[in-house]
Amino acid sequence: MPPTGSERVTPTKEVSQKPARSWWRLALSVVLLGLLLYFFWPLLGEIKAAADLFRTAEWIWLLVAILAQVVSYSFLTWLNALSLQPFSGQIRFIPLAGVLTSMAFITVAIPSAGLSGVALRVHLLRKYDYLPEESLFSLVVETTLEFIALATVAVIGVAYLIQSGGLTPINVLSLGLLGVLVIVIGWLSWRVLSDYERSKLALEKFVRFWNRFGKRFRTLDFEELNERLIYFNHNLRRYPRSSILKLPLSAYGKVILDVITLGVCFRLFGYSIAPETLLIGYGLILTVSGVGALPGGLVMTDAFVPVIFSRLGVPGSIALAAGLTYRLIAFWLVRLIGYISWLILERRK
Repeated sequence: MPPTGSERVTPTKEVSQKPARSWWRLALSVVLLGLLLYFFWPLLGEIKAAADLFRTAEWIWLLVAILAQVVSYSFLTWLNALSLQPFSGQIRFIPLAGVLTSMAFITVAIPSAGLSGVALRVHLLRKYDYLPEESLFSLVVETTLEFIALATVAVIGVAYLIQSGGLTPINVLSLGLLGVLVIVIGWLSWRVLSDYERSKLALEKFVRFWNRFGKRFRTLDFEELNERLIYFNHNLRRYPRSSILKLPLSAYGKVILDVITLGVCFRLFGYSIAPETLLIGYGLILTVSGVGALPGGLVMTDAFVPVIFSRLGVPGSIALAAGLTYRLIAFWLVRLIGYISWLILERRK
């Protein structure tokens, strides 16, 4: 029943927080746009030279770059197939690749920090008899392994910097301590997650702590979370021993082939990029790609790629031509294929 004229209507916190979040995102976008304009401004004079590079490009390398990206996505599809292996659903390799490209498309069409892609994954895999929990669990496995592979690439880039003397002894010591800390945390986390009793004890302590200090946000139900923990541990034990080798192999294959795609894009314009520059630049691309979730973020990411490599010492015209070509192949072409895949997969009953 609508309120009368004498009644006061008080907006809920959820409604009042939305404008604040919108302003925060908009402010961050403006800051990033300002930084982009500041760093990209020197490259504006290189646009004509970059356009001239396309006239003299060795186009055979474009085919090599596209082929490398196809193989990279094949490794990603294999990684997802392995992560789905313990479950009862059935999906062939090509349709699964279509699901992944469809996820890539929908995250651009509906920016939501990746949630739209997760929802579409659950929706499409359900057509192949996978439960939502199975779709989500396999996504966690795939994302974790891919993150480890990406982190390894970043570490190799840092190692090149150390070898070339690009870091001070303090930088090296700090990175070494950080690396040790990450390894210790990773080992302890796996030790807890791989054993149900340890996991249950850790979960019980966390729920008790949360419900004491964070219950004003939401009270956690230990029994409900424990059921999910049992499900998680059960699925973890269902992976065959052969997957211990195949899962990381597919993750590293995906990342390495993506790095090769980027390197070939420079070779397309006759530039042999140094391995350390390639690896460090690739890591920085991953860092700034998070702005894709912000308003106008996709265009900013495209522009940031040549900025990154120009700052790493690559000639401005080559950084423009190679960086934008890489984005065209590895990002936009995949999303275009994803749109077509989505239309095809939606027809399946």
